[in-house]
Amino acid sequence: MPHLPPNPHSPYATADPAYRHLIPGLFGVPPVPGTLCRTACGSMAVAPSDLARDVAAALEELSLGRSAELPEGLCPACVTVATTGSRPARAELSRCGGCGGNTGHGDLCARCRQERHDEWRSAGP
Repeated sequence: MPHLPPNPHSPYATADPAYRHLIPGLFGVPPVPGTLCRTACGSMAVAPSDLARDVAAALEELSLGRSAELPEGLCPACVTVATTGSRPARAELSRCGGCGGNTGHGDLCARCRQERHDEWRSAGP
């Protein structure tokens, strides 16, 4: 199996930048590349443009108790959540500096992070 590169950079991502994180699709629809999304491990990461379809098949085999090989570079916490059906560790809640709501994503909630990521992305280099 190949080595997967980490998710694309965003100053608003909270996921470990050393790994490729699994981003579950909604109702079977994959995430839009470039958007900031919640990961299986509970963090926020940018959806990559190269969605690895072989990873989904291997994860399904693992969740069924069968052997499968996953590419290197995947977030271990995301893999655990995806293969065991467990929930990600719950983050300590704090107050969002954008909207004032409660958040488990540090100084900004997921919605404010997504909005600022979109603004940052549309501003370009």
